[in-house]
Amino acid sequence: MGWADFKAAFVPFFLAMGVTLGGGLLGSFGQWLAGQPEINPALIAYRIRIWAVAMAIGGTLTVFEQLEQHLTSRALGDAGKTALLVGVAYLGAEIGFWAVSWWSQGRI
Repeated sequence: MGWADFKAAFVPFFLAMGVTLGGGLLGSFGQWLAGQPEINPALIAYRIRIWAVAMAIGGTLTVFEQLEQHLTSRALGDAGKTALLVGVAYLGAEIGFWAVSWWSQGRI
């Protein structure tokens, strides 16, 4: 795994983080505009984390099918790269959730 693999992991990380941040903040703003009771932006961000990961990796089934193919053909290097992309996307969604949580509690 070289620098090119790590550079490729930046895209899903920041995509998932951006979807979580934007979804949490804009979702609560939309609730406010609609005149509905206030909802914590962190709760919205928490609920959309898995969708942020799915969006960042380009659809869940395709990536998991690739992972299965790599594992059955014993291409462990390719399986590791695919698992790394899923893990990095999840990490980005979690960091986005933490940022929205801190912001909504007044820590940022």
